[in-house]
Amino acid sequence: MSIKVNGINYGWGDVDTKIPGLNLVLQEISYDDEQEMEESYGKGSRPRGYGKGNYKGSGKMSMLRDDYDDVLDYCKATGRPFYGVELPSVVVSYGNPGGRTRIDELKRVVFVKRSHKAAQGDKTLTVDIDLMIVGGIVEDGVEPV
Repeated sequence: MSIKVNGINYGWGDVDTKIPGLNLVLQEISYDDEQEMEESYGKGSRPRGYGKGNYKGSGKMSMLRDDYDDVLDYCKATGRPFYGVELPSVVVSYGNPGGRTRIDELKRVVFVKRSHKAAQGDKTLTVDIDLMIVGGIVEDGVEPV
């Protein structure tokens, strides 16, 4: 059972991200994972059980163009092309004043897509980077598989 400290729910201001080698201020981070499962059948029309397939993790980071420029500088400094970057981990932590900090770790993160957009009237320019999370998403110390 979860008890909220002072009845406060998490908000964007309670989220912190750490990426080794980079000091980025993200505007958004999202991540999800899935375990393929399929029913197995025998005689009759009801499943007898199920089988497991592959595990898959993915995510997305959104940042201002200024922070994206830092990613490009990181590529230059490490001598890697953009799609050759593999981050050992991305750590996302959540915490409320007086409460325990919860930590999600995205392990072995690879860039798989980048999206740029600029339009008349924009006050800021943002860049989205889609992620493949090869090593899994460990949520508050709980392994996914």
